[in-house]
Amino acid sequence: MKRLLVGIIVSFIFAQDLKITSNKFFYNSKKLYSEFIGDVNATKGKSNILSDKLYVYFNKAKKPVKIIAIGKVKFYFVFDNNSTYKGHCNKMEYYLKNGNIILIGDAFVKKLETNESIQGSYIQLNRFTKDIKVKGSNKPVNIIIKVNE
Repeated sequence: MKRLLVGIIVSFIFAQDLKITSNKFFYNSKKLYSEFIGDVNATKGKSNILSDKLYVYFNKAKKPVKIIAIGKVKFYFVFDNNSTYKGHCNKMEYYLKNGNIILIGDAFVKKLETNESIQGSYIQLNRFTKDIKVKGSNKPVNIIIKVNE
């Protein structure tokens, strides 16, 4: 199926633009959100989110405030020169103002600079503070920490 290049380029908190492609697009002007469906690819600079569906929520000034990705979510985030993360989950909630990124369902995150990784049913990380919270459910939380001796 021919991919639809969505003509929306949304200005992010910082200077770079968020560029999204998908098979289908819907914008609800009353509820202030956009819905992208099918082979979603969202890119901002070197960071990238792939998913089945993606929602972008806006404030009244039409600035994005929250992104929700659902279904086979894969991501690659470059926060700064020493913080590059790659991983996957079933659902991602990204709150742009406070920097919280919540990964739900079969969540896995690997920091590429150190090769350390975290796996759990719920992972919350903050792009500004680099704080991380992890919860397990039926399976325990798995954390791999590189130890230099």
